[in-house]
Amino acid sequence: MTVVREPKRLPVALLTYIGWTLVTLFGMRWASDGSKKPLIETVTHGISWNLAMAVGLLVLVTLTMHWRDLKFVAPRPASSLRALWFPALYLLFFALLPAVLGLPPAGTLLFLAMNTALIGLSEEWMFRGVLFQGLRSRLTMWPAILLTSLLFGAVHVLNVITTGQLAEAVVQAVAAFMSGMVLLALLIRTGSIWVPIVYHALWDFGTFVTSAASPKTVEPVDFAAGWTWALPILMVLPNFLYALFLLRKVRNDTRLSTD
Repeated sequence: MTVVREPKRLPVALLTYIGWTLVTLFGMRWASDGSKKPLIETVTHGISWNLAMAVGLLVLVTLTMHWRDLKFVAPRPASSLRALWFPALYLLFFALLPAVLGLPPAGTLLFLAMNTALIGLSEEWMFRGVLFQGLRSRLTMWPAILLTSLLFGAVHVLNVITTGQLAEAVVQAVAAFMSGMVLLALLIRTGSIWVPIVYHALWDFGTFVTSAASPKTVEPVDFAAGWTWALPILMVLPNFLYALFLLRKVRNDTRLSTD
């Protein structure tokens, strides 16, 4: 099946990607003192207004451009159940870890819940929604999948602007590329962007709760030392391999639909 060409779709999607990136990175510096902070502090000490502004930008662009194909629809029940069993095991693992380490204060949990919901909505709307569909207007399926995931990973390198830690940002970028593949696989298999939005939010919530619950006496990981850089990558590697399994029958002429 051929790709429907929309000449203006991809340029608008790429401009939105640039604007979204600027708002996400610099919005928080506008709303705070602008100092460099660990990523965990930006999501546990208040609402991340930059994320809310990024969602607002996506709402504005989506409505202005009349994009109705971003898959804000209910998932297909049968295919969703078959696709989600393995990712659900990871979420269960993250749910058990804080129970062992001890939960952070209720206020911290509230901010984490709000901010990770905003992260899931903002990043999935941008990448698995606007950008992926923009690329699909010009490219066949597999180039669009790979380029979307590469751009999703690449934008995480810019976390160095917030944290000041380049090695950590590079590791996050590689892990994000791998995570982006499973998020796209879930979109394609279930036909709904709500599935990757919810999974993304729950994944980040579990990760941040575990970090916030870790004993404060533990020294921060030095991502530039030894093999420690591999830990975040190894953590998402099974999900990445599962994504390849889910996508094994996807061909370049596959149409993403909710039929």
